[in-house]
Amino acid sequence: MFRNYLKVTFRTLLKSKATSLINILGLTIGISTCILITLYVLDELSYDRFHANAGRIFRLTELLHLPREVRPQTVTSPPMGPALLQNFPEVQKMVRLNKSSRQLAYGDVKFFDTRVWYADSTLFQIFTFPMIKGNPDKALTEPYSIVLTEKAAKRYFGDADPLGKTMALSDTITLTVTGLIADIPTNSHIQFDVVMSRSTITAVNNNQPEDNWFNNGYYTYILLPEGYDYKQLEAKFPAFLEKQMAEEKKNSGLWYDFVLQPLPFIHLHSTTPYDIGPNGNIKYVYIFSIIAILVLLIACANYVNLATARSVNRAKELGMRKVIGARRGQLIVQLLGESFLLTCIAFILAMAIVAVALPYFNTLTGKTMSAWVLMRPEVITTVVVIFLLIGVLAGAYPALLMSSFSPIKTMKNYARQGKESNLLRKGLVVFQFSMSIMLIAGTILIFRQVEFMQTQNLGIDKEQTLQFYMRSSISTKYKLIREEMGKVPGVLNATVTNFTFSDDVSNIAMLPEGANENEITSEATISVDADFLPNFRIPVVAGRNFSRDIPTDETEAFIVNESAVKKFNWGSPEGAIGKKIDWGLGKKGKVIGVVRDFNFSSLHLAIAPLIIHIVPDWYNYIALKIKGDDVPGTVSRLESRWRELGLDSPFAYSFMDQDFQKLYQAEQQTQTIIGGLASLAIFIASLGLFGLAAFMAEQRTKEIGVRKVLGATVTSIIALLSKDFLKLIAFAIVIAVPVTWYTATQWLSSFAYRTEVSWWIFVIAGLASITIALITVSFQSIRAAVANPVNSLRNE
Repeated sequence: MFRNYLKVTFRTLLKSKATSLINILGLTIGISTCILITLYVLDELSYDRFHANAGRIFRLTELLHLPREVRPQTVTSPPMGPALLQNFPEVQKMVRLNKSSRQLAYGDVKFFDTRVWYADSTLFQIFTFPMIKGNPDKALTEPYSIVLTEKAAKRYFGDADPLGKTMALSDTITLTVTGLIADIPTNSHIQFDVVMSRSTITAVNNNQPEDNWFNNGYYTYILLPEGYDYKQLEAKFPAFLEKQMAEEKKNSGLWYDFVLQPLPFIHLHSTTPYDIGPNGNIKYVYIFSIIAILVLLIACANYVNLATARSVNRAKELGMRKVIGARRGQLIVQLLGESFLLTCIAFILAMAIVAVALPYFNTLTGKTMSAWVLMRPEVITTVVVIFLLIGVLAGAYPALLMSSFSPIKTMKNYARQGKESNLLRKGLVVFQFSMSIMLIAGTILIFRQVEFMQTQNLGIDKEQTLQFYMRSSISTKYKLIREEMGKVPGVLNATVTNFTFSDDVSNIAMLPEGANENEITSEATISVDADFLPNFRIPVVAGRNFSRDIPTDETEAFIVNESAVKKFNWGSPEGAIGKKIDWGLGKKGKVIGVVRDFNFSSLHLAIAPLIIHIVPDWYNYIALKIKGDDVPGTVSRLESRWRELGLDSPFAYSFMDQDFQKLYQAEQQTQTIIGGLASLAIFIASLGLFGLAAFMAEQRTKEIGVRKVLGATVTSIIALLSKDFLKLIAFAIVIAVPVTWYTATQWLSSFAYRTEVSWWIFVIAGLASITIALITVSFQSIRAAVANPVNSLRNE
């Protein structure tokens, strides 16, 4: 019987080649799209779950209480982790991590892009970073110990055994290799190439006590018992901190609350400032997942539409089977079998497409997945579930509908499609194009928002600006570097600073004039020189800029922005001149100038108060404003001058406007992905509409012939066949507009500066859908309209 079903299925597919091709093509595109998005989603959801203790590891974050606001931040201070370990028995282990910008070398082998970290000796007891050589319990115990990943060991030592070898940090600190670990998986939010013992910091600092609770710059993780509810520990923090920070709270008005983040939660849910690296966003995972499912449903809708539309043509076959004894259940099995066979063909083609498209998809999403990812158990399970769901979703209704035909009526040509079947087909067409319109409008809106952010007047001129990172080994030569690079032909201005769009601006505690001693605040602070404001064309609205002719500007002068003036209640910019600032790191002085507000971070955030002053020890970037007529030539001359200076650092630069654009990489990726999905959704919907229009034209062949004999024009016949479909598209627009408007408004609310949801976006999306539908339907309509009526009437 199975063999017979298989024969009939193949015959049916071959008999209706066009319909079969449309169904297979639509399902193939839908399935391949769904699988690619599934791979992306599974990879995003897999972050940090490879650790054996993933469910027991929590990151400590802070809520910094200021007199007028509360600020969350990921970074913590050195004494916090040990304090928790000492005071809470449920904290079984603790590890602190922080980055180092110093250069690591082995003899003459130096790499300047090595990611160097410090960590407590418990790192490998908490996290699962498998150690290949060395003792994980002791590798980071002693000062001046260092552990390398396989990749880093290969770069520095080639095939030689690195254990016991000595390396140099900044040519001044000698380190001994005590361990070799496997490369850090890409789905880890913690990424490093080498890790040094944190006791090295203590040894270098001559064992000075680390008791400053406001020296934030460390990432602290704790290990809790199996099955322990971390909320119970969080509930104990307020009483502990009230006792621990009573003196600080009284004297400065500053104090902390602690919040624990579950390790698997961090990548997709953490939006806390100063994070360890760029995170994903659970909103985009939801968006991509929903869209992938919708694209798949659109493909299934095509199958249901075409199968139910052509059910009349198979009525006699099914009626004959019933007459000779076939039961309804057997017919359902046969018809579902056809659906599964067609789905199986589409799946085979889809898997081939996924394997070919995966490298391009990786480039688009920033992933590093290989074709072997398709062999992972969770991927196989998901793919099998998708296969079964598609087979059932696509085949269930046509099977139930066609198996219900009365054999007597079908044998007498009385089989007709009822209102329910017609309503379903119309509903599916409306669904397909509603989704398509939403995706088109969404793509336009995201494009507008990204363009808005990238072209918004920031109040700072970032164009034609090159930035060079100055490592600690050369930052002390900033005067020489600034002077020599500024002389290169094509360079208009040179300035040194620690400001860049690539990193978060540090918040430093300070006490502005007018505030009580226990009303210390913490504000964004950057270090600049006298050329910074002219170089970036930031206007001074009151007072003056820094001057090299006034020595006290380096030790006593501050410049603030307009937002700082408002927050500190200093009245007007002019009224802020001369106001005192007691800066948290030991500098006291007065405000000499006020600059116009400019965006110094992402447009996701509103402009915050900013303190600008001169701290040479902070300089780590040189910014060069260059002419735009010969950028390659200027860059080449800069590289030559850099080499002439003999700087112990590679010639590596970036354009500031490109660094700014990277702040919106997630939005740019979303725009591209949704744009691609919108194109696929429209294509699949058009395929179905094409097949449906062909069938409707075929069903009305004789009616068209009679109309032509009676004098109907080609235009009127095209209008006759198209108007029903256009009504459905219009209804789809009515449904799509409010849904898209609401979704877009919610998404835009995450931006402090955003574009508007304009009415013309929906007009464009609607017109695009109508145009595509007209082109699709008109092809079949014209074909039917120009056919010779004699031929159609002769076959009556």
